[in-house]
Parts: sequence; structure tokens; C-alpha cells
Amino acid sequence: MQTSLVKIALVSSLQVLFSLTCFQYVVQAASGKGFGDNIHWRTLDDGKREAEASGLPIMLIIHKTWCGACKALKPKFAESKEISELAHNFVMINLEDEEEPKDETYSPDGGYIPRILFLDPSGKVHPELTNKNGNPNYKYFYSNAEHVVSGMKEAQEKLTGDASKQGHTGDEL
Repeated sequence: MQTSLVKIALVSSLQVLFSLTCFQYVVQAASGKGFGDNIHWRTLDDGKREAEASGLPIMLIIHKTWCGACKALKPKFAESKEISELAHNFVMINLEDEEEPKDETYSPDGGYIPRILFLDPSGKVHPELTNKNGNPNYKYFYSNAEHVVSGMKEAQEKLTGDASKQGHTGDEL
């Protein structure tokens, strides 16, 4: 009898641990990873599906946890009210560490980080949408919020139809 109770307690404990681990994974996937928890971030696959269905363009940020430039950009990005407002006109995708796609399409001029790319609603990267205020050797590197805002405005102008002017619902967290 005691052995059965111990087994039941052990199984129950493992189920709780598994549930908490799954919950933690879901929370981390939905978090801004330092780039702002007030923005509705998606995974690459979910974001591409949503963009295609909604007609909104994609803003994709690729970064690493160990990267100094990424760490420096995070608070500037997260604290920008203008980025947060413009984010409603995009499907926002945030890829960290091993989430970075291996496809060279996502590193048009190299694999440096952080990189911010803009994609049309069909998921096609638009390499002409670069940081016009930045270093021409690192066209997709943005070091401050003002440059990101400028890039978002240009991308919105070039990649959107009527869908982005309306924004998308469900972004308020």
C-alpha cells in the first residue's frame, strides 16, 4: 500500500514538474526576450502564417543572449513608445540564439547580430529595406530606437496595403 502511494506521489510530482516546464517554455516563447513584453511577439512560423492571413508586413529581429550590441539595443527598443505603437502595423517576430533560421535569406549581408529585417506579407525578405542611418557595411544593424522607427516607417510605406493602416487586433497584452 505504501509503495503504491509513493508511486502515485512520484507520478503526480513528475506531472506537475512537466506542466511547469511546458508553461515556462510557452511564457518564454511569448516574451519579448528583453525587446519589450508589451509587443505581441510571434515565432517565425506563426508570424509568417499570421502575416499571410492578415496582409501585414513582418518585422523580424535576430539576436543572441551573449551579444553586447543586442544587450545595448534591448532597453532602447523596449522603452520606445513609438516602436510599440508602430508594432501594431506589423507582425513582430523575435528570434534568439538557436531560433535563428539557417537559410541565407535571413542574412543578406552577413550573419552579424542584431539584425532587423522586413518581410512582406508573403514572407519574402526585402533586402532593400535597410538602416539608411547606419553603417553601410552592416545594413540591417540598428543601434538605437530612432533608427528602428525610421526603418519601420519606411517598411510600412513600401510593404503595406490597406491592412496595415487598420493595424491588427489582439496586440494589447
